[in-house]
Parts: sequence; structure tokens; C-alpha cells
Amino acid sequence: MIDGCGREIDHLRLSLTDHCNLACRYCVPGRGHHLYHMIDPNFALRLVEWLTRKHGIRHVRLTGGEPLLHPHIVQLVACLSKLRPLHELTLTTNGQALAAKAAALHAAGLDRINVSLDTLDPHRFEWITRGGQLAPTLGGIETAIHEGLTPLKINVVVQRGVNDGGICELAEWGLRRGCIVRFLEVMPIGPFQHVVDQHLVPAAEIVQRLAERFDLRSIPAPPGQPAVDFAVTGDGVRGVIGVIAPTTQPFCGRCRRLRVTSRGYVIPCVHDRNTANLNTAWDGVELDEPRADEILEAVIGRKAPVGPMNQAVSLIRIGG
Repeated sequence: MIDGCGREIDHLRLSLTDHCNLACRYCVPGRGHHLYHMIDPNFALRLVEWLTRKHGIRHVRLTGGEPLLHPHIVQLVACLSKLRPLHELTLTTNGQALAAKAAALHAAGLDRINVSLDTLDPHRFEWITRGGQLAPTLGGIETAIHEGLTPLKINVVVQRGVNDGGICELAEWGLRRGCIVRFLEVMPIGPFQHVVDQHLVPAAEIVQRLAERFDLRSIPAPPGQPAVDFAVTGDGVRGVIGVIAPTTQPFCGRCRRLRVTSRGYVIPCVHDRNTANLNTAWDGVELDEPRADEILEAVIGRKAPVGPMNQAVSLIRIGG
């Protein structure tokens, strides 16, 4: 699948729900009360089968909202993991329900997992997430590692005045458990420009702070990967740290992603209102492939060379 700018699209982020059991301040507007949606698992399976067979999708990440809230998550993973030629099936979670489901997910065929964790301070965690508890996420990470959902990646959204003072502590905590720790800049998606204005910590500053604690050596990244990765040594630890800079160093030129929301809308760029409704090709049982092909070709062809920053919808509705 080649977009209008000649970029190969082979990564799909499929949102299973726009519901979440946390309400992080950079993701969920207000308290996040809205009528949420769970994707039809038959639609999700048929969609991914079509995209892998006909359109070159090779990497699928299940997202949300919080994907572990989907009642059929394990069964869906079991079906998706059998698709060929799919190369990798991963999932991003806040970890709150991970301890209870890690073993079943691994047995079902999930390859790897990403966990969002912005702080090791319980009180700060509760503030960032508007009431969440830190212990379930930490326990979920430990369980997932034990069950073999590795290499586990920890995603840290860095915010000035919120959690930027603890990035080295978080890096060391993750590295000691064999995790890859990724630090992300906040992004101005939908109604969250104020988060960037108030809390942006540029990637260059994040790297500088990490370099004061660890020895960092840049390592090559595979095609399409947004992170700049570093081999890390120091303080008795070693491993990999990544930094993702969508705000100060946009990686549009090497973007290989496509998103499908839990409501069935295809979104080629998280920063663009350009979208299309795949439900018009779904009758509840079968996917009208010629119609779906037309929808996909049109929306991918309109993908801009650089995200135009006109997205009005919050990230929880789009899929992380």
C-alpha cells in the first residue's frame, strides 16, 4: 500500500474501544464521560484479514482507549495471530488489567506489549490519570515480563512540571527489568494544544537529561520506526532507551501507519481530519471488498506529506 507521497504503509493501529478506565490529562478531555464504543470483533478480524492479504499490512497494534476492556480481547488476539502474512501482533495498554490477562494473551499468540507509565510516584500517577492507582500497572508489567510478552516497552509521555524530574528514575526502573523505555513528547492533538504550550519538554532536552545519568550510544532504527534509539549503559544497567519527538522533530517523511478507530473510520494521519467510513462496506456479516478498496485508496491517496495539524478529535477517539 503506497500513499499519495510514495510512502509504504504496512503498520495498522486498530482501536478496539474508545473507552478507558483512566482519564489521563493529555489524552482525555475533562473527565472523559462520553458514549463509548466497542468494535465488533467479527468486523475487526475481517478487516485485518483483508488488509494483510490485499494491502500489505504486516504489523498490527491493538489500541484504545484501553483495549483490555474489550470483552473479546483474548479471542480476538487468538484469531488475529493466525493470520498470514502478518509479521507482528502487539498491544498498547495502561496496564491496569494486565496482570489478570497477560498469560491468556501470550497463550493466544500476542507477540509483545507496550505499557503506558508516566511516573513511579503513586500520588502523581493518581493526578495524571485522574484517579488511577499505580500498583496495578506496576504489577501488570511484572506479570507480562514473567509470561514472556517481551521485549516489553514502557511508554512515558514527558510533561514539564509534571513528571520530567523522574525520567532517569523511570529509565533505570525499566532497564533493570529488561524493558525498552521510550520517552515521548506531548502532542497537540484535537483539544490539547494547551498541553504542548504548558508542558512540552523537547526531545533534545530529554536526551540531555538522560545523558547526564547514562552513557548513550545511538543505534540504527528499522524503517518507519518513529523512535530514535540509544544503547544505554551506566548505574549498573544496560539496555535500550528511545525518544520520540512528534512535536519538535516530526517524522512524517518516514510514516508507515494507518489507523482504524473503534467506530470503523480509517485515519491515515493522526494530525489530519482526512478520514473515511469503512462501515459503508460492512453489512454486519461480510466486507464488500471492492467498496472497501475504493474507500481505502481514496483516503490513503489524500494523506498529506506533513500532518496539517487540523485534527479536532481527541486521541482517545482516534486510537493511541
